[in-house]
Amino acid sequence: MKSYYIVSLGCSKNLVDSEIFANILEKAGYQPWDESEPIDLVLVNTCSFIESALKEGEQVLSELVEMKREGKIKKLVVTGCLMNRGLGEFEEAFPEVDSWIGLKDVAAMETLLGLTSQAKYQRTSIDEVYYRYLLISDGCSNHCTYCTIPSIRGEMKSIPIEVLVEEAKEIADEDNKHYSELIVIAQDTANYGVDLYGHKALPELLIELIKLNKYKWIRVLYMHPDHFETSWLELWEKYPELLPYFEIPIQHISDPILKAMGRKKGSTELKEMFNKIKDKLPQSVLRTTLMIGFPGESRRDFELLKNFVNSTPFLYLGIFPYSREEGTPAAQMDHQILPRTIRTRYNQLVKLQQQSLEEIMGSYIGETLEVLIEDYADDIEEANYIGRTWFQAPDIDGLTFVKGENLELGKIYPIKLIDIIGTDLFGEVIKEGVK
Repeated sequence: MKSYYIVSLGCSKNLVDSEIFANILEKAGYQPWDESEPIDLVLVNTCSFIESALKEGEQVLSELVEMKREGKIKKLVVTGCLMNRGLGEFEEAFPEVDSWIGLKDVAAMETLLGLTSQAKYQRTSIDEVYYRYLLISDGCSNHCTYCTIPSIRGEMKSIPIEVLVEEAKEIADEDNKHYSELIVIAQDTANYGVDLYGHKALPELLIELIKLNKYKWIRVLYMHPDHFETSWLELWEKYPELLPYFEIPIQHISDPILKAMGRKKGSTELKEMFNKIKDKLPQSVLRTTLMIGFPGESRRDFELLKNFVNSTPFLYLGIFPYSREEGTPAAQMDHQILPRTIRTRYNQLVKLQQQSLEEIMGSYIGETLEVLIEDYADDIEEANYIGRTWFQAPDIDGLTFVKGENLELGKIYPIKLIDIIGTDLFGEVIKEGVK
């Protein structure tokens, strides 16, 4: 039996594409690699959003090419965002790659494998997890001045509601395994549907997904602040399946910097938005991303940002140093910030966030929260299982370590929290109320 292995780099949007490729490979007679060498086909789904992603792709391909030379890999195939940014350099650097497949070009993969094109593509999970991602649109039409996504993945293209509902239904169960959490993603989930329906259709989509009655938790990520509507909060009030977890990436709070970034909402509107969320849903958790060192960022701009972080109860902050990306308007702007200044400001903001994180996380000690159990805890005295509570998104927000017996993976249990270390929680199971 032929084997395959997929290396999915970058974001969760890429992972969805990787799952489609996995399904195509299995239709062609390949099976997931069982760790017995050699691997018949390795597919690398690349990211090229920023320079560091290109460097990661280069490192991964270097390692795989070496394995191919050693006879551990028979065929090496590359796809993903790299195909639209940096392809020429990589083709020259890695002639050992057998095939380069265009971004999301499933038809080319089918041709490579000797298959006929399908009218509809399904997905096969490539990770041992108990959640699934639902990609509701691809591409982005915001054209922020620092961002390469529109040039790589094109303008926003929403997927019709009926198609998404059918996909969410199909991926809820796979190989006798049920997934408890659905995570709605896109480059900009809040603007979903504008290109198809002429209006923002995220609320309509969420209601239809809830009606499926397939998922205990539904989480929405990547809600762009320029398009998020506080009137939508009524949905989170009405439907307990919708997790009150608001990831809204604002990037900055200084009006001149926001304008230079191409963002529409200013500092006053952003502050009002977060205040309304917490007023309407006091239990809600806030996450945002901030960019440090954007061209022209003055000391005053940075002080405004620090004061904002101090006064707004963000549980999580994704803090990133500005990356000067070729081909973006920001790369041509005057007053580029020195790398050492960016590092200093970055470290200051990280330290500030750690203090806020400890304070908010500490407030949960002694409370009982729902936790999705996802794995066994090996070599950890304080726990038998590993999971996530509702305000821990996969891969970015930490884990919950649970003391208990005879728990079932993929189930949600009430857990009494007894300790925290950084972003990780520790607790013990309460027998009643298993979901």
